[in-house]
Amino acid sequence: MFDRLEDALKHTSRKHLVSSIFGGQQCSQMVCTECGKVKNRMEDYLNLSIPVKGIKSVEESLAKQVEGEIINDYQCDGCNRKVDLQKRTMIASTPNILIVHLQRICFNFDTFQNDKINSFCSFPNVLDLKPYSFHEVMGKENRLKEQAGEDEGGLSQQNQQREQDMTDEEKLAKKEAEDEAREPERDDCYEYKLVGVNVHSGTANAGHYWSYINTNRGTDEKEGEENDSWIKTEQDPWMEYNDSRVSDWEFKDMRQRTFGNEQKAN
Repeated sequence: MFDRLEDALKHTSRKHLVSSIFGGQQCSQMVCTECGKVKNRMEDYLNLSIPVKGIKSVEESLAKQVEGEIINDYQCDGCNRKVDLQKRTMIASTPNILIVHLQRICFNFDTFQNDKINSFCSFPNVLDLKPYSFHEVMGKENRLKEQAGEDEGGLSQQNQQREQDMTDEEKLAKKEAEDEAREPERDDCYEYKLVGVNVHSGTANAGHYWSYINTNRGTDEKEGEENDSWIKTEQDPWMEYNDSRVSDWEFKDMRQRTFGNEQKAN
């Protein structure tokens, strides 16, 4: 749907509409375990897609992405030798509206078919992405440039002359190194209130989708500003949208209807 919207809007003044509402960035990072050299690669997303296989909550899945994995025998530019490398993913910037996609349909390399994962995976009423964000994680590890006292000011006259004398290949390599070392801008919005859940029943290849939606957007019309209780989504009216049938729905049933099969939690 997003692809079709962007294609329809690309020649209009609203060509950035989808990305301005749903767009964020993740930072795919590699850290040398020996010299500590960091390489960052920013990746755009319109939905935050996270694995749920063997995982019991959305927060656990995000934490595992920050923890990352160790890659052996990687040639490090800083050490100039093969070392162990930590590869991980963090939140670089957050969207105005966050869509979290749970990877419940996965490809099975043993059977070469898609599998549906029905195991238990919980999600909170309010999701705080700050613990999984670039500046929060890097700050706790004292790896931020501001903590290291690095100067991001302009080039000195000597460095400017040195850059002018570079070949095109050297300039390209320098730009790539600068891009890999560049840090994302600080974000100040990390909390998201749950306002809708899309549910699937059936197998990986067939089934049915329906939605539970919070129909209140928390605006106090009398005061013209958001009410203090806006974050309490469990107190708001919810409805079930199931094909042509729309009906009232009780939020207290959220765990039973959307978290998956608790008997398969382990």
